[in-house]
Formats: sequence, structure tokens, C-alpha cells
Amino acid sequence: MSEKNMHLEDAMDNKVAKVAVRIFVFLAPFAIAFGAFYISSQLGEIKQLQVKQAEKLQQVTGDVQVLNAKLDNGVIWRITELERRLNSVEQATKTP
Repeated sequence: MSEKNMHLEDAMDNKVAKVAVRIFVFLAPFAIAFGAFYISSQLGEIKQLQVKQAEKLQQVTGDVQVLNAKLDNGVIWRITELERRLNSVEQATKTP
């Protein structure tokens, strides 16, 4: 290649680099803003999911408390019945 063509090629490369840098400098704020908006929307969705999960957890906790209360009542009833039976057996053995 001749020296003249090399200078022309260097000048073209330099112009392409300058244009690329200008485009990057122009588009960089938009890319950053879009990235921030995207991350913000993702965080919003995560927060909504956490709220829904907390509500479901509260519901499950309430259901477990109701179940525990029902089981406690059932056990108390069963113990009462067993005591009643035991008392009737004791009464039957005491009376000849």
C-alpha cells in the first residue's frame, strides 16, 4: 500500500472511532436510564410478590391456629369422656 492510502485509511479509522464515541456518549444516558427503569420495575414486582407471600403466610398461620384449637378441643373432649368412663367403672366396682 502506498503511504497516501495508509493515511487515508488511518483518517477513516479515526473518523469511525470519533463517530462511535459520539454515538456512545449520546446513547449512554438513555441506556443507563433504561437500565435503572428496568431494575426499578423488577424490584417493584419482587415487592409485590413478597406482599402476596406475606398475606398467604398469615392465612396459613391463622389456619394452623384454628386447627390447633380444634385439636385441643378434641383432645379435651376425649380426656373428659375417658374420665367419665373411668368414673363410671370406678362407681360400678365400688357398689356391690
